Amino acid sequence: MIQNNYALHEQSFLAYIETFFQNTVEPCLALKKEHTFHVVRNTEQIINKLSLSEEDRYCARLIALYHDIGRFRQYQNYHTFLDKISEDHASIAVRILKKHIPFLQEPQHIQKKVLSAIILHNKIALPKNLPPEYEDLCRIIRDADKIDIFRVMAENFTHNLPEKDGVTLSVKDEPLLYSKYILEKAMQKQVISYLDLVYINDFKILLCGWIFNVYYKESIKILKQQGNIFTILSTLPKTEELEEFNALICSTLNAE
Repeated sequence: MIQNNYALHEQSFLAYIETFFQNTVEPCLALKKEHTFHVVRNTEQIINKLSLSEEDRYCARLIALYHDIGRFRQYQNYHTFLDKISEDHASIAVRILKKHIPFLQEPQHIQKKVLSAIILHNKIALPKNLPPEYEDLCRIIRDADKIDIFRVMAENFTHNLPEKDGVTLSVKDEPLLYSKYILEKAMQKQVISYLDLVYINDFKILLCGWIFNVYYKESIKILKQQGNIFTILSTLPKTEELEEFNALICSTLNAE
């Protein structure tokens, strides 16, 4: 039987990130703190529908808690969340956790599971040779993270929030423009790179295209219940080809 130290980890996580709020409350970092605990709740909802061992349920919660711990250092050092022009925030997280005393007190095999899922949570795809014992943990955090990013982005697409430029990666806020290339890739269910985004609508299309890579039925259920993906779709321009995209996304959601 494992020793569940989640409460201790949560306290240590909060103590660590508090150091980034000592001089001022940066909206983008406050957002990441809030995001973390939404991802923890999403994770708990997903794992409650899965047949996991107690150890993997514990690991899943630790992964959710720590998955974005690297974002705070990243934003402090580079003032951006865009990994390609700063550092991979998952790699920063792994470096931090390898020096984080409460985490180092966990058994080695738990550390390995947690670090493996964190380093892979933001990658375009999971490696084909991923050991079976890591697959669920990697898929859970990827789904739980995506679900809350829909919430964050829906709020920022519909309100002029102080963190908007940071979370939308400073793309052009032209409400009627979008890149045909981005839409074509999304319609073909292909992966879109953040580096290809030009307009705010490109970002919305990219996000909605994530639905093709959501793994668990419970994740789809949560997305539909929360409704944030529908909010994002509703903010896209009303063109014939975007209506086709909207229909494709909705049919995919309703197929589950």
